[in-house]
Amino acid sequence: MQGYSHAQTDLAIMYESGKGIDQNYKKAMKWYLLSANNIDPSSASVDAQGNIGTMYYFGRGVPQSYTKALGWYRKAAAQDSDMAQLNIGGLYENGYGVPQDYDTAFEWYKKAADQGNQEASNRIGRLVMNDKIDDTGITIFSTQETGLTLGDIEDMSQ
Repeated sequence: MQGYSHAQTDLAIMYESGKGIDQNYKKAMKWYLLSANNIDPSSASVDAQGNIGTMYYFGRGVPQSYTKALGWYRKAAAQDSDMAQLNIGGLYENGYGVPQDYDTAFEWYKKAADQGNQEASNRIGRLVMNDKIDDTGITIFSTQETGLTLGDIEDMSQ
C-alpha cells in the first residue's frame, strides 16, 4: 500500500493513541513503517519517521532503544522536521544512546528553534541558564521576535 502516507500515518496515530480504535502499539508501528518507507515522501512520511523514533524512545510496541530512536529522528531531521531536531537535541542533552554533549544538543535545538520551535528555544535558554553552554553570541527570538541577546536580558534584570 504505497502512496497513501497520510492515511497510513493517521491510522498509526489512531492505534497509538487509542482514539476511535483499541490502542495497539504494534499495529501503530506497522502503519508508521508503511508510511515512513513510502516511495513518495510527504510530510506524513516525515511525521511517521519521527513518530517511529518516539516509539523506540519509549519502547511502545518495540523494544526500547535510544539508538534506533536516533536513527529514525535523523531521517526526519534530514527532511527539516523541527520536532525530530528537538528530539535529537534531547538525546544529546541527556546522554541517551549517545555521549552527553551539550554543544551538540545546542546545535540540534538551534536547528529546530530556527524553524520556530518554541520548545527548542526554551531548551537553549535552559542550557544557558544552567551554564551548560557558552552564551556568547546567542540570540534569543521569542514569538514577538524581539531579537534580544542573553546579555540584553541579563542587563535588564539588574
